[in-house]
Amino acid sequence: MNDTELLELTVESIAQGGDGVGRLDGMVVFARGGLPGERVRLAISERRPSYARGTVVEILEPSPDRVAPRLAAGAHAPWQHVAYAAQLRFKETILREQLAKLAGITDAPLAPIIPAPSAWGYRNSARLHVAGTSVGYHEAGSQVVVDLAQDPMLLPALNEALAGLRGFASAPPGLPLEGVTLRASAAYGYALAALQPTPGADGMELLLLAEAWRARVPTLAGVVVDRRGWRGAASGTATLHDELGGIGFALGPESFFQVNAAQAERMIALVVEALGPAPGVELLDLYSGVGTFALPLAAAGARVTAIEEHPAAVADGEQSAMLNGISRVRFVQAPVERALPGLDGPFAGAVLDPPRRGCHPAVLEEVARLGIERVVYVSCHPGILGRDLGALLQAGYRLERLQPIDLFPQTPHVETIVILTR
Repeated sequence: MNDTELLELTVESIAQGGDGVGRLDGMVVFARGGLPGERVRLAISERRPSYARGTVVEILEPSPDRVAPRLAAGAHAPWQHVAYAAQLRFKETILREQLAKLAGITDAPLAPIIPAPSAWGYRNSARLHVAGTSVGYHEAGSQVVVDLAQDPMLLPALNEALAGLRGFASAPPGLPLEGVTLRASAAYGYALAALQPTPGADGMELLLLAEAWRARVPTLAGVVVDRRGWRGAASGTATLHDELGGIGFALGPESFFQVNAAQAERMIALVVEALGPAPGVELLDLYSGVGTFALPLAAAGARVTAIEEHPAAVADGEQSAMLNGISRVRFVQAPVERALPGLDGPFAGAVLDPPRRGCHPAVLEEVARLGIERVVYVSCHPGILGRDLGALLQAGYRLERLQPIDLFPQTPHVETIVILTR
Protein backbone atom coordinates (compact mmCIF):
# COMPACT_ATOMS: atom_id res chain seq x y z
CA MET A 1 0.00 0.00 0.00
CA ASN A 2 1.36 3.41 -1.02
CA ASP A 3 0.56 6.03 1.61
CA THR A 4 2.63 8.86 0.08
CA GLU A 5 0.78 12.16 0.45
CA LEU A 6 0.14 13.89 -2.88
CA LEU A 7 -1.06 17.44 -3.37
CA GLU A 8 -1.49 19.97 -6.14
CA LEU A 9 0.23 23.33 -5.95
CA THR A 10 0.77 26.49 -7.96
CA VAL A 11 4.42 27.48 -7.75
CA GLU A 12 4.79 31.21 -7.15
CA SER A 13 8.51 31.87 -6.66
CA ILE A 14 11.94 30.29 -6.26
CA ALA A 15 13.85 29.68 -3.00
CA GLN A 16 17.55 30.17 -2.40
CA GLY A 17 18.20 26.42 -2.55
CA GLY A 18 16.54 26.22 -5.97
CA ASP A 19 13.17 24.75 -5.01
CA GLY A 20 9.92 26.22 -6.21
CA VAL A 21 7.76 27.84 -3.52
CA GLY A 22 4.00 27.99 -3.20
CA ARG A 23 1.34 28.34 -0.52
CA LEU A 24 -1.48 26.02 0.40
CA ASP A 25 -3.99 26.91 3.13
CA GLY A 26 -1.56 29.45 4.55
CA MET A 27 1.34 26.96 4.66
CA VAL A 28 4.58 27.47 2.72
CA VAL A 29 5.33 24.50 0.44
CA PHE A 30 8.74 23.89 -1.11
CA ALA A 31 8.49 22.03 -4.41
CA ARG A 32 11.72 20.41 -5.60
CA GLY A 33 11.71 20.53 -9.39
CA GLY A 34 8.97 23.15 -9.66
CA LEU A 35 9.24 26.49 -11.47
CA PRO A 36 7.37 29.76 -10.90
CA GLY A 37 4.05 29.82 -12.75
CA GLU A 38 3.64 26.05 -12.88
CA ARG A 39 0.80 23.93 -11.58
CA VAL A 40 2.33 20.71 -10.25
CA ARG A 41 1.57 17.57 -8.30
CA LEU A 42 3.91 16.93 -5.37
CA ALA A 43 4.86 13.88 -3.35
CA ILE A 44 5.27 15.24 0.19
CA SER A 45 8.41 14.10 2.02
CA GLU A 46 8.26 16.39 5.05
CA ARG A 47 5.39 18.18 6.77
CA ARG A 48 5.69 20.63 9.66
CA PRO A 49 3.13 23.02 11.19
CA SER A 50 4.33 26.00 9.12
CA TYR A 51 5.78 24.39 5.99
CA ALA A 52 6.05 21.24 3.89
CA ARG A 53 8.56 19.88 1.39
CA GLY A 54 7.98 17.64 -1.58
CA THR A 55 9.20 16.56 -5.00
CA VAL A 56 7.33 17.25 -8.22
CA VAL A 57 5.99 13.99 -9.67
CA GLU A 58 3.79 15.50 -12.39
CA ILE A 59 3.72 18.79 -14.29
CA LEU A 60 0.09 19.81 -14.76
CA GLU A 61 0.76 23.22 -16.33
CA PRO A 62 4.42 23.73 -17.40
CA SER A 63 6.38 26.97 -17.38
CA PRO A 64 7.82 28.28 -20.67
CA ASP A 65 11.16 28.27 -18.77
CA ARG A 66 11.13 24.46 -18.53
CA VAL A 67 13.45 22.47 -20.83
CA ALA A 68 14.19 18.75 -21.23
CA PRO A 69 16.91 17.56 -18.80
CA ARG A 70 20.01 15.86 -20.20
CA LEU A 71 20.45 13.38 -17.34
CA ALA A 72 17.80 11.00 -16.03
CA ALA A 73 19.33 11.23 -12.55
CA GLY A 74 21.16 14.49 -12.08
CA ALA A 75 21.19 15.48 -8.41
CA HIS A 76 24.43 17.38 -9.06
CA ALA A 77 22.66 19.42 -11.79
CA PRO A 78 19.37 20.30 -10.02
CA TRP A 79 18.48 23.07 -12.48
CA GLN A 80 19.07 21.15 -15.70
CA HIS A 81 15.31 21.42 -16.36
CA VAL A 82 15.53 25.25 -16.33
CA ALA A 83 16.31 27.26 -19.49
CA TYR A 84 19.64 29.01 -19.01
CA ALA A 85 18.25 32.55 -19.39
CA ALA A 86 15.76 31.75 -16.62
CA GLN A 87 18.54 30.36 -14.40
CA LEU A 88 20.30 33.72 -14.60
CA ARG A 89 17.09 35.60 -13.88
CA PHE A 90 16.30 33.43 -10.86
CA LYS A 91 19.81 33.87 -9.45
CA GLU A 92 19.54 37.65 -9.59
CA THR A 93 16.16 37.43 -7.84
CA ILE A 94 17.51 35.16 -5.10
CA LEU A 95 20.45 37.49 -4.50
CA ARG A 96 18.23 40.57 -4.22
CA GLU A 97 15.84 38.82 -1.84
CA GLN A 98 18.58 37.53 0.46
CA LEU A 99 20.31 40.91 0.65
CA ALA A 100 17.03 42.59 1.55
CA LYS A 101 16.08 39.94 4.10
CA LEU A 102 19.42 39.51 5.88
CA ALA A 103 21.22 42.83 5.41
CA GLY A 104 18.33 45.22 4.91
CA ILE A 105 19.73 46.24 1.52
CA THR A 106 16.79 47.16 -0.69
CA ASP A 107 18.62 49.44 -3.12
CA ALA A 108 21.64 47.27 -3.84
CA PRO A 109 23.96 48.53 -6.63
CA LEU A 110 23.50 45.20 -8.37
CA ALA A 111 25.08 44.84 -11.80
CA PRO A 112 23.56 42.35 -14.28
CA ILE A 113 24.81 38.81 -13.70
CA ILE A 114 27.73 37.73 -15.90
CA PRO A 115 26.61 34.58 -17.76
CA ALA A 116 28.93 31.64 -18.30
CA PRO A 117 30.30 31.30 -21.84
CA SER A 118 29.41 27.58 -21.65
CA ALA A 119 26.39 26.37 -19.70
CA TRP A 120 27.60 22.76 -20.02
CA GLY A 121 31.00 21.08 -20.12
CA TYR A 122 32.66 23.60 -17.81
CA ARG A 123 33.56 21.72 -14.61
CA ASN A 124 37.26 20.96 -14.13
CA SER A 125 36.75 18.69 -11.11
CA ALA A 126 34.40 16.00 -9.83
CA ARG A 127 34.13 13.96 -6.65
CA LEU A 128 32.53 10.64 -7.59
CA HIS A 129 31.30 7.83 -5.36
CA VAL A 130 31.85 4.12 -5.99
CA ALA A 131 29.63 1.25 -4.87
CA GLY A 132 30.65 -2.10 -6.35
CA THR A 133 30.19 -1.79 -10.08
CA SER A 134 28.56 1.66 -9.96
CA VAL A 135 30.52 4.89 -10.37
CA GLY A 136 28.69 8.20 -10.15
CA TYR A 137 26.97 10.64 -7.82
CA HIS A 138 24.60 10.00 -4.95
CA GLU A 139 20.91 10.01 -5.73
CA ALA A 140 19.19 13.10 -4.31
CA GLY A 141 18.55 12.66 -0.60
CA SER A 142 20.20 9.24 -0.34
CA GLN A 143 23.52 7.38 -0.31
CA VAL A 144 22.60 5.33 -3.38
CA VAL A 145 25.23 5.68 -6.13
CA VAL A 146 23.67 6.30 -9.54
CA ASP A 147 25.91 4.80 -12.23
CA LEU A 148 27.03 7.51 -14.63
CA ALA A 149 28.11 6.71 -18.18
CA GLN A 150 29.24 10.29 -18.83
CA ASP A 151 28.55 13.71 -17.35
CA PRO A 152 27.76 16.68 -19.63
CA MET A 153 28.86 19.03 -16.82
CA LEU A 154 32.51 17.92 -17.08
CA LEU A 155 35.45 18.85 -19.27
CA PRO A 156 36.26 16.19 -21.92
CA ALA A 157 39.39 14.90 -20.13
CA LEU A 158 37.29 14.05 -17.07
CA ASN A 159 34.70 12.15 -19.08
CA GLU A 160 37.53 10.20 -20.73
CA ALA A 161 38.89 9.30 -17.29
CA LEU A 162 35.41 8.35 -16.05
CA ALA A 163 34.82 6.07 -19.04
CA GLY A 164 38.15 4.34 -18.47
CA LEU A 165 37.43 3.74 -14.78
CA ARG A 166 33.97 2.34 -15.47
CA GLY A 167 35.59 -0.25 -17.70
CA PHE A 168 37.33 -1.72 -14.64
CA ALA A 169 34.16 -1.52 -12.54
CA SER A 170 31.92 -3.50 -14.86
CA ALA A 171 32.62 -6.97 -13.42
CA PRO A 172 31.59 -7.99 -9.87
CA PRO A 173 32.60 -7.34 -7.15
CA GLY A 174 33.55 -4.01 -8.72
CA LEU A 175 36.27 -1.65 -7.54
CA PRO A 176 37.87 -1.61 -4.05
CA LEU A 177 37.03 2.10 -3.80
CA GLU A 178 34.66 4.34 -1.89
CA GLY A 179 35.24 7.24 -4.22
CA VAL A 180 37.52 9.00 -6.66
CA THR A 181 38.36 12.66 -7.17
CA LEU A 182 39.02 13.80 -10.73
CA ARG A 183 40.66 17.08 -11.71
CA ALA A 184 41.42 18.41 -15.19
CA SER A 185 43.64 21.17 -16.48
CA ALA A 186 41.46 23.49 -18.56
CA ALA A 187 44.60 25.02 -20.05
CA TYR A 188 46.36 21.79 -21.04
CA GLY A 189 43.56 19.23 -21.45
CA TYR A 190 44.75 16.42 -19.17
CA ALA A 191 43.53 14.96 -15.86
CA LEU A 192 44.66 13.68 -12.46
CA ALA A 193 42.82 11.37 -10.08
CA ALA A 194 42.91 10.56 -6.36
CA LEU A 195 41.55 7.20 -5.20
CA GLN A 196 39.73 6.80 -1.86
CA PRO A 197 39.96 3.05 -1.13
CA THR A 198 37.56 0.90 0.84
CA PRO A 199 38.79 -0.13 4.31
CA GLY A 200 41.23 -3.00 4.03
CA ALA A 201 41.87 -2.54 0.31
CA ASP A 202 45.25 -3.86 -0.80
CA GLY A 203 47.63 -1.04 -1.59
CA MET A 204 49.49 -2.90 -4.32
CA GLU A 205 46.18 -3.77 -6.00
CA LEU A 206 45.34 -0.06 -6.01
CA LEU A 207 48.63 0.87 -7.61
CA LEU A 208 48.13 -1.79 -10.29
CA LEU A 209 44.65 -0.38 -10.93
CA ALA A 210 46.16 3.08 -11.27
CA GLU A 211 48.73 1.85 -13.80
CA ALA A 212 46.10 0.02 -15.86
CA TRP A 213 43.76 3.02 -15.79
CA ARG A 214 46.48 5.35 -17.05
CA ALA A 215 47.40 2.89 -19.79
CA ARG A 216 43.78 2.88 -20.96
CA VAL A 217 43.32 6.69 -20.84
CA PRO A 218 46.19 8.68 -22.45
CA THR A 219 44.93 12.01 -21.03
CA LEU A 220 45.10 10.69 -17.45
CA ALA A 221 48.56 11.87 -16.40
CA GLY A 222 48.57 10.67 -12.80
CA VAL A 223 46.68 8.72 -10.15
CA VAL A 224 47.31 9.24 -6.43
CA VAL A 225 46.28 6.68 -3.81
CA ASP A 226 44.80 8.63 -0.91
CA ARG A 227 45.03 6.21 1.99
CA ARG A 228 46.84 6.36 5.32
CA GLY A 229 50.12 4.60 4.80
CA TRP A 230 49.81 4.98 1.03
CA ARG A 231 48.97 8.69 0.73
CA GLY A 232 51.19 10.22 -1.92
CA ALA A 233 51.91 6.93 -3.65
CA ALA A 234 51.22 7.61 -7.29
CA SER A 235 51.29 6.33 -10.82
CA GLY A 236 52.55 9.12 -13.01
CA THR A 237 52.54 12.73 -11.83
CA ALA A 238 50.91 13.92 -8.60
CA THR A 239 50.81 17.57 -9.70
CA LEU A 240 48.45 19.22 -12.16
CA HIS A 241 49.38 22.45 -13.95
CA ASP A 242 46.74 24.97 -14.96
CA GLU A 243 46.56 28.68 -15.72
CA LEU A 244 44.37 31.53 -14.50
CA GLY A 245 44.88 35.26 -14.85
CA GLY A 246 48.19 34.77 -16.63
CA ILE A 247 49.54 32.76 -13.69
CA GLY A 248 50.56 29.10 -13.82
CA PHE A 249 49.30 27.04 -10.88
CA ALA A 250 50.75 23.75 -9.61
CA LEU A 251 48.01 21.80 -7.84
CA GLY A 252 47.53 18.56 -5.97
CA PRO A 253 44.56 16.48 -7.10
CA GLU A 254 42.40 17.56 -4.13
CA SER A 255 43.43 21.17 -3.48
CA PHE A 256 40.53 23.60 -3.89
CA PHE A 257 40.53 25.42 -7.22
CA GLN A 258 37.70 27.25 -8.96
CA VAL A 259 35.71 24.70 -10.98
CA ASN A 260 34.92 27.02 -13.89
CA ALA A 261 38.14 28.36 -15.40
CA ALA A 262 36.54 30.80 -17.85
CA GLN A 263 34.50 32.49 -15.13
CA ALA A 264 37.38 32.38 -12.65
CA GLU A 265 39.39 34.45 -15.14
CA ARG A 266 36.66 37.09 -15.04
CA MET A 267 36.59 37.03 -11.25
CA ILE A 268 40.34 37.60 -11.06
CA ALA A 269 40.07 40.53 -13.46
CA LEU A 270 37.32 42.11 -11.32
CA VAL A 271 39.31 41.67 -8.10
CA VAL A 272 42.51 43.08 -9.60
CA GLU A 273 40.63 46.06 -11.05
CA ALA A 274 38.91 46.75 -7.71
CA LEU A 275 42.07 46.62 -5.56
CA GLY A 276 44.42 48.46 -7.93
CA PRO A 277 47.63 46.56 -7.17
CA ALA A 278 50.79 48.57 -7.73
CA PRO A 279 54.31 48.75 -6.31
CA GLY A 280 54.18 49.86 -2.68
CA VAL A 281 50.56 48.79 -2.17
CA GLU A 282 50.02 46.33 0.72
CA LEU A 283 47.09 43.90 0.33
CA LEU A 284 45.56 40.99 2.21
CA ASP A 285 44.13 37.81 0.71
CA LEU A 286 42.04 36.10 3.39
CA TYR A 287 41.00 32.45 2.93
CA SER A 288 43.51 32.52 0.10
CA GLY A 289 43.53 28.85 -0.87
CA VAL A 290 46.24 28.20 -3.44
CA GLY A 291 46.59 31.93 -4.16
CA THR A 292 44.02 32.31 -6.94
CA PHE A 293 43.80 36.05 -6.18
CA ALA A 294 47.03 36.58 -4.24
CA LEU A 295 49.35 35.57 -7.06
CA PRO A 296 47.81 37.79 -9.80
CA LEU A 297 47.71 40.71 -7.34
CA ALA A 298 51.38 40.20 -6.46
CA ALA A 299 52.30 39.76 -10.12
CA ALA A 300 50.75 43.17 -10.77
CA GLY A 301 53.14 44.76 -8.26
CA ALA A 302 51.44 44.70 -4.85
CA ARG A 303 52.84 43.07 -1.72
CA VAL A 304 50.31 40.46 -0.61
CA THR A 305 49.90 38.61 2.67
CA ALA A 306 47.87 35.48 1.96
CA ILE A 307 46.29 33.62 4.90
CA GLU A 308 45.03 30.03 4.53
CA GLU A 309 44.59 27.29 7.12
CA HIS A 310 44.98 24.19 4.91
CA PRO A 311 48.65 23.13 4.61
CA ALA A 312 48.27 21.47 1.19
CA ALA A 313 46.78 24.64 -0.31
CA VAL A 314 49.57 26.77 1.16
CA ALA A 315 52.18 24.36 -0.23
CA ASP A 316 50.57 24.57 -3.69
CA GLY A 317 50.46 28.38 -3.46
CA GLU A 318 54.11 28.65 -2.49
CA GLN A 319 55.15 26.27 -5.27
CA SER A 320 53.10 28.24 -7.81
CA ALA A 321 54.65 31.52 -6.65
CA MET A 322 58.12 30.03 -7.11
CA LEU A 323 57.29 28.66 -10.57
CA ASN A 324 56.09 32.12 -11.67
CA GLY A 325 58.98 33.99 -10.08
CA ILE A 326 56.58 35.91 -7.81
CA SER A 327 58.35 37.08 -4.66
CA ARG A 328 55.93 39.73 -3.35
CA VAL A 329 53.53 37.26 -1.73
CA ARG A 330 53.81 35.78 1.76
CA PHE A 331 51.65 32.79 2.69
CA VAL A 332 50.61 32.36 6.32
CA GLN A 333 49.31 28.89 7.22
CA ALA A 334 46.73 29.47 9.98
CA PRO A 335 43.00 30.01 10.50
CA VAL A 336 42.27 33.56 9.35
CA GLU A 337 40.61 34.51 12.65
CA ARG A 338 43.80 33.55 14.51
CA ALA A 339 46.31 35.14 12.16
CA LEU A 340 44.67 38.55 11.64
CA PRO A 341 45.04 39.87 15.22
CA GLY A 342 48.82 39.56 14.85
CA LEU A 343 48.90 41.92 11.85
CA ASP A 344 49.14 45.70 12.10
CA GLY A 345 49.16 46.83 8.49
CA PRO A 346 48.57 49.30 7.09
CA PHE A 347 46.76 47.48 4.28
CA ALA A 348 45.18 49.40 1.41
CA GLY A 349 42.84 46.59 0.48
CA ALA A 350 41.78 43.04 1.16
CA VAL A 351 40.02 40.24 -0.65
CA LEU A 352 37.84 37.90 1.42
CA ASP A 353 36.99 34.60 -0.27
CA PRO A 354 35.59 32.48 2.57
CA PRO A 355 34.15 28.98 2.30
CA ARG A 356 30.42 28.46 2.02
CA ARG A 357 29.87 29.09 5.76
CA GLY A 358 31.19 32.64 5.36
CA CYS A 359 33.60 34.65 7.48
CA HIS A 360 34.26 34.02 11.16
CA PRO A 361 32.78 37.02 13.04
CA ALA A 362 36.23 37.84 14.43
CA VAL A 363 37.57 38.23 10.89
CA LEU A 364 35.04 40.95 10.07
CA GLU A 365 35.90 42.72 13.33
CA GLU A 366 39.61 42.58 12.52
CA VAL A 367 39.08 43.91 9.00
CA ALA A 368 37.38 46.94 10.56
CA ARG A 369 40.09 47.28 13.24
CA LEU A 370 42.83 47.33 10.62
CA GLY A 371 41.07 50.22 8.89
CA ILE A 372 41.30 48.60 5.47
CA GLU A 373 40.04 51.15 2.96
CA ARG A 374 38.85 48.80 0.23
CA VAL A 375 37.42 45.30 0.64
CA VAL A 376 36.41 42.81 -2.05
CA TYR A 377 34.19 40.02 -0.70
CA VAL A 378 33.82 36.95 -2.93
CA SER A 379 30.72 34.99 -1.95
CA CYS A 380 29.27 31.65 -3.02
CA HIS A 381 26.11 31.85 -0.84
CA PRO A 382 23.68 34.81 -1.04
CA GLY A 383 22.24 34.20 2.44
CA ILE A 384 25.63 34.10 4.14
CA LEU A 385 26.70 37.11 2.07
CA GLY A 386 23.71 39.05 3.41
CA ARG A 387 24.70 38.16 6.98
CA ASP A 388 28.36 39.19 6.56
CA LEU A 389 27.54 42.35 4.61
CA GLY A 390 25.30 43.44 7.46
CA ALA A 391 28.29 43.28 9.82
CA LEU A 392 30.58 45.17 7.42
CA LEU A 393 28.01 47.91 6.81
CA GLN A 394 27.59 48.36 10.55
CA ALA A 395 31.39 48.64 10.85
CA GLY A 396 31.40 51.67 8.56
CA TYR A 397 31.75 50.23 5.06
CA ARG A 398 29.51 51.14 2.15
CA LEU A 399 28.60 49.19 -0.95
CA GLU A 400 30.18 50.34 -4.18
CA ARG A 401 29.28 47.42 -6.46
CA LEU A 402 27.62 44.02 -6.36
CA GLN A 403 28.55 41.82 -9.31
CA PRO A 404 26.95 38.38 -9.55
CA ILE A 405 28.73 35.93 -11.83
CA ASP A 406 27.50 32.49 -12.84
CA LEU A 407 30.20 29.96 -12.01
CA PHE A 408 27.79 27.05 -11.67
CA PRO A 409 25.29 26.70 -14.53
CA GLN A 410 22.61 24.00 -14.06
CA THR A 411 22.64 24.65 -10.29
CA PRO A 412 21.09 27.37 -8.08
CA HIS A 413 24.51 28.42 -6.75
CA VAL A 414 25.54 31.99 -7.53
CA GLU A 415 28.89 33.66 -6.97
CA THR A 416 28.95 37.37 -6.12
CA ILE A 417 31.83 39.83 -6.02
CA VAL A 418 31.11 42.74 -3.68
CA ILE A 419 33.25 45.88 -3.60
CA LEU A 420 33.11 47.91 -0.38
CA THR A 421 34.85 51.14 0.65
CA ARG A 422 35.35 52.50 4.12
